[in-house]
Amino acid sequence: MNNSMDKRGITTLMMILEIMIVLISAYSIFSIASKYASSETTNKIIIADDLKMMIDTLVGTPGEAVVQYPGNVSKYTFILSTSSVSVFIKGEGEQKKIIRYFSLPDGYQAFGTLEGKSDLCLEKEKKKIVLRECKQASEKPESLQKIIVKE
Repeated sequence: MNNSMDKRGITTLMMILEIMIVLISAYSIFSIASKYASSETTNKIIIADDLKMMIDTLVGTPGEAVVQYPGNVSKYTFILSTSSVSVFIKGEGEQKKIIRYFSLPDGYQAFGTLEGKSDLCLEKEKKKIVLRECKQASEKPESLQKIIVKE
C-alpha cells in the first residue's frame, strides 16, 4: 500500500512539473513574438512591402494618380529608384536598411527621397513614379484632388 501512494505522489508531481514547463514555454514564445511584432525592423519591412505593392498598382493604373501612405512615417527615410525602394532610420547601420526590389516596364522611371516627413505620397505622371511629401489640397491640380486615396 505504501508503494502505490508513492506512485500517485510522483505522478502528481510530474503532472505539476509538466504544466509549469508548458506555461513557461508559452510565456517565452508570446514574449518573443510580441517583441518581434513591435520592432522597428518589422515596421520597416511592412512599409517597404506596402510601397512595393503601391508602385506595382500605380504601374497598372491608367492615367495619372496620387496615393498617400496611410500612416505617419516621420521617423523613417525613404529612397526610391528605378529598381528598388529603401526604408531606414537615419543613423542606423547599413545592415538595418530594408530594401525591396521590383521591376518596372520599359520606359518607366521611379525616383524620389523623403526624410522626416509625416506624409508620404507616390505620384504617377505618365511613365514616372515619384516618391515625395504629400502636397496640400490647395497645391494639387483639380484633376488629381479627386483620386487621392486616404485611409
